[in-house]
Order: sequence, then C-alpha cells, then structure tokens
Amino acid sequence: MLAVLFAFGIKQASAQRLSFYFYPSANVYYNVASHDYLYYDAGTWVTVRTLPATIVINRTPRYTVYYNGPEVWRDNGLHRGKYKARKTKVYKSNKGKGRG
Repeated sequence: MLAVLFAFGIKQASAQRLSFYFYPSANVYYNVASHDYLYYDAGTWVTVRTLPATIVINRTPRYTVYYNGPEVWRDNGLHRGKYKARKTKVYKSNKGKGRG
C-alpha cells in the first residue's frame, strides 16, 4: 500500500511541472501553459495576460525554466544569477561626418 501511495505521489509531483520562459532583461516570466506573464512590481509578483507598456521583452534573450507549480518566482534569485541580463550594444552612426 505504501509503495502505491509513494508512486502516486511521484506521479502527482511530476504532473505539476510547468514550463516558463524567463526574460532576464525585464525579470519577467511567461507561463507557457496558461499564457500569463509574471513580473515584479512594488514588492509583489503580479500575473497578467498582457504586460504593461513600460515592460518590453521584444528581441531579448529568453530561457526556458521549469518549476513544480505556478510560483516560479520563488526561484527568481537563482534564475537571475544563472541567466544574467545581457547589455545591448549601442552602435553610433557616422552619418553626416565627413572624412576630409
């Protein structure tokens, strides 16, 4: 009986494993299953369908992370350390500057 309960417990735990995309430049998670974003605002994690206009994640690296349950932010310190935000390169234009 104990072996059956133990096996059932393992199956339950693995069934709750969720996939998220983590965007380190914005410190944002995207829940692949529920299509929700999670971001940190004023001391709490907020779950929304659409990010506010002040948070931009276009063209930034994303990393797939897994967590047993929807509270992936509990590992945020680990994720921020492992997937550090990359600084974007700024290219200066030479337009209008002659060589002569």
